[in-house]
Amino acid sequence: MKTKKMKCMMAMALMLCLMVSLFSFGAYADANVSCTVNQNIGTIAVNKGLGNIQSCSYTGSIPEGLQLSYVGADVYLSGTPTTAGSYTAQINMETDNGPSSFTLNITVSEAEVAPFPIESEKPVANKPPVITKNPTGETVEAGGTAQFVARADNADSFVWRIVSADTTNTIPAKDAAYYFSGLEVSGADTERLTLTNIPKSMNGWAVECKFTNAAGSSFTTGAIIRVSGATGTTNDPKDTTSNNNNAAGTNELQAPKINTQPKGAELSAGQSHTMTVYASNASGIGQLTYQWYSSDSNNMNNIKAIDGANSTSYTAPETAGTKYYCVGVWLSKDGQKSTTTYSPLVAVTYNTTADGSTGSTTGSTDPAGGLTLPGASASPAPTATASPTAAPMPTSGGDSYNRDTSSTLVFYIVVAVLALVAVGGILVYLALINRRRGGDE
Repeated sequence: MKTKKMKCMMAMALMLCLMVSLFSFGAYADANVSCTVNQNIGTIAVNKGLGNIQSCSYTGSIPEGLQLSYVGADVYLSGTPTTAGSYTAQINMETDNGPSSFTLNITVSEAEVAPFPIESEKPVANKPPVITKNPTGETVEAGGTAQFVARADNADSFVWRIVSADTTNTIPAKDAAYYFSGLEVSGADTERLTLTNIPKSMNGWAVECKFTNAAGSSFTTGAIIRVSGATGTTNDPKDTTSNNNNAAGTNELQAPKINTQPKGAELSAGQSHTMTVYASNASGIGQLTYQWYSSDSNNMNNIKAIDGANSTSYTAPETAGTKYYCVGVWLSKDGQKSTTTYSPLVAVTYNTTADGSTGSTTGSTDPAGGLTLPGASASPAPTATASPTAAPMPTSGGDSYNRDTSSTLVFYIVVAVLALVAVGGILVYLALINRRRGGDE
């Protein structure tokens, strides 16, 4: 009779231990996140686990603009939601302690609309910008510098322009260096435009600024450029004959000048980088030709021409490690070729992960609702975001994240106590069995 009771007790203890273990491995507290449309939530820890996560996926939906990721045993939510509504996702994880899951509930609210200002403070939205400062004309020597200032009220945007004498040809100031040989432009995105190394071919051209808002556009008066020694005006920025730009009267091809140098970059997998160069034709004749080069070392003696890379820009291929690039530019005309002008070598680096493949530490979301590792198969498996903070918190601005984190600790304490009780019952049972066997002998 006693033996039967002890067997029942042992079965119950084993069942209790098994249920507790399975429950502790498979149950996580649900997470609830509240946020606002178009406001960055920062990085939020929506689940803090005990075992390192090996893979993770989800079913259901999360708002556009938000991303799930994990680091160690913790799951994070970050980004900027773009659509209001309520979303629910079941997060499924494989951890060092076995499979587990939890439910993530996300509520995205519309942003509060600020009250419209009182009548006296309402912006004038039904009128084009009002010009308050027109640029003034300048007389300079060839190769000289001139500055132009323009201002307007109620303007949402503006653009500086260079206009021919007969107003038939208008060029954005930011592009003027491509048309006027040797010209350098700065401040095209500010209220003060600076033109440097002004050529004779700009004689008679005018500088104006176009201000724009929702009601329309307003133009400043044109500030005329006078270049001392110029013999006339031209409406074609490429026509240099009437202004004596080639004063020596020869067709000697001068080496071009690189006005904008290419720039390097440090990248991760999936990112791309396009290097761009702008050169000017100092002699005013001939055709500019470009050739891009690459090298495995920061040494101009080791550069090799890249087949087909003969434009003003070049996109570096995604290659692990660091490659160096430069461009050569020369003039050619009637079978003659000028000296080649080279840009400095710039480095383009693709970082590598621990397994040696190129890639960042942020997983991408696949259409099925999972997160995939760079270079991995289509099965959902999110990766961790790069360097989340030690204690992720949402950014300010009214967003909130509510979850009773202490309940998780209490839950695991209760699980541990119940497991110890079950194990103790088994040990008592085994001791009684051994004692009985000793008495029978």
